[in-house]
Amino acid sequence: MSSTHAAPGLCVVSTLSSHGPGGLAAYVRHLRRGLAARWDVTELARFGVEGPGRVDYAAREREGELPAVNGHGSVRIIAPRPGTAPGLQQVHRLVNRPAVARLGVATFSAAYRSRLARAIPSGIDVMHFVGTGWELLGFPALREARRRGTAFTIWPAIHPGTWGDSALDARLYRAADAILAQSEFERRRLIDLGVEETKVHVMPLAPALERDGDGDRFRRSRGLGERPLVLFVGRRQRYKGYHALREAMAAVVEAVPDACLVSAGPATEPPFPALPDASHVDLGTCDEQEKADALAACDVFCMPSEGESFGIAYLEAWRFSKPVVAGSAPAVAELVRDGENGFRVDNAAEAIAPVLIRLLRDEPLRTRLGAAGRELQRRRYTWPAVVEEHEAVFQAVAGGGRYS
Repeated sequence: MSSTHAAPGLCVVSTLSSHGPGGLAAYVRHLRRGLAARWDVTELARFGVEGPGRVDYAAREREGELPAVNGHGSVRIIAPRPGTAPGLQQVHRLVNRPAVARLGVATFSAAYRSRLARAIPSGIDVMHFVGTGWELLGFPALREARRRGTAFTIWPAIHPGTWGDSALDARLYRAADAILAQSEFERRRLIDLGVEETKVHVMPLAPALERDGDGDRFRRSRGLGERPLVLFVGRRQRYKGYHALREAMAAVVEAVPDACLVSAGPATEPPFPALPDASHVDLGTCDEQEKADALAACDVFCMPSEGESFGIAYLEAWRFSKPVVAGSAPAVAELVRDGENGFRVDNAAEAIAPVLIRLLRDEPLRTRLGAAGRELQRRRYTWPAVVEEHEAVFQAVAGGGRYS
């Protein structure tokens, strides 16, 4: 470790800051809090609370700092050099063409390199990038780490086969000193991409939700009484199983007449299949408190996704002792055990409906599955465990520790 300061230094770099919504932001928040007593942590990001709705390399915010507030640490927002906007507007076209992808990376890196270097404090021991190669910010961060002789680690949160495992991503991952994977499936995919096996470490995760929930309050405020509730939380996309879930609700409502689907999350991929009358509550992009209340109120959590890198949403449902209906994503099979703490189904209405009907009709089964999930979450998937595993890797790549 560096001897220039009392505590080792960690710089976290990401596209969206820990002040933003979602699991990636929560991951950084909890990591910073857990390490704060022993590490000097700095966070840099391109965007503060909301990023562009799609990949947009030319999008930017004004350079500055988000102050610490409500448990969120301060974040330095970086912007590209003045005059680089025309080049950044062409980057997407370049990186999508293998023959000129390196030019796209170089154009983006040139726009951010000096601002990034200026924002990173001196004397850091580890630079930790949260994101994939496609976000491009990791490339100038890597270059700066190498210029300083600093260890470089990545938490990519890839969705194998869907996002984060292209040739461009692999180029960044192979250059890192350590990659933190969320599952054995992700670890194997990273090794297939050419990352040295000894550099890939599977990390636990924990529920990102930071609020307790009041199920009675949710039911009263929505006029739901004792109706059986199925909850979906996430981006409403086909691969997440949202469309198939809506299609399944016709059979569910026919078998369990009072059943109601509660949807929370951005409407990312409309149009959506129609639902039976009076069988839907749309929360939109709700705040953390309403999400916690909905989790406390629901009878079953259902997100039959086929493309997860881990499945943190299931941990959040288990935190409230709820049974989960998960999808066929290979990484989720390491977490959700059929008939033990939930069920895994194909992303198809005919597969989803019978399982939901069975669960809504069988309270003892719901209780048993939810309790098993809660016990697993408390035993294995907690933020102290997450922080401990991360710190061991950071210590190792910075000069010592159990992975060295």
